[in-house]
Amino acid sequence: MKCRILEKGAELFFRFGVRSVTMDTIATELGISKKTIYQHFPDKDAMVYQVLESFIQNDQCKWEELNKTSKDVIHKTLQSLEIMKTTLTEMNPRLLFEVKKYFPKAYEMFNKYKEDCIMNSLKSDLKIGIEQGYFRPEIEVELFARLRMGEVDLSFDPNFYSHSKLSLFDTQQILLDHFMRGILTEKGLSLYLSYQKNN
Repeated sequence: MKCRILEKGAELFFRFGVRSVTMDTIATELGISKKTIYQHFPDKDAMVYQVLESFIQNDQCKWEELNKTSKDVIHKTLQSLEIMKTTLTEMNPRLLFEVKKYFPKAYEMFNKYKEDCIMNSLKSDLKIGIEQGYFRPEIEVELFARLRMGEVDLSFDPNFYSHSKLSLFDTQQILLDHFMRGILTEKGLSLYLSYQKNN
């Protein structure tokens, strides 16, 4: 039952954001009493935390698989966006903004994951890309890794950009393309364009 509640909570949080979805909403959707939910989760904070924790675990598995199956660092970068496509298509753009504002403990965990795992992965990929001659050798790895992370974060901020014209996925796709074209060498650009053409 706990897994069912967690799955339904995740589905509703991602679709509508965390603020508007109540424990009553989740109970009604599952056809159970609110008391049943509280037997597994003491409060909404705990549920949001566990939903995010589960998301992080699944995300780590996807990245580990991507590291094994990618042909090269450019292929990995483009495939990473494809992996994110389903999540970004289904995710309410306000989700992370609301988690940051109303559920600080859950956001702190997510932020730690970004810093310890995603940031380190970005820096590693940039270094590999430089070594392979795909990325410009003069780029400052730490700075550009943080720039890329910042682009992803900004697209979720409703104060930065309204998604009335572009979807969250389309926004991320445009920002990634802009970022990549800024760091690619001629050799890297040629490979990048060939992957784009074949997609």
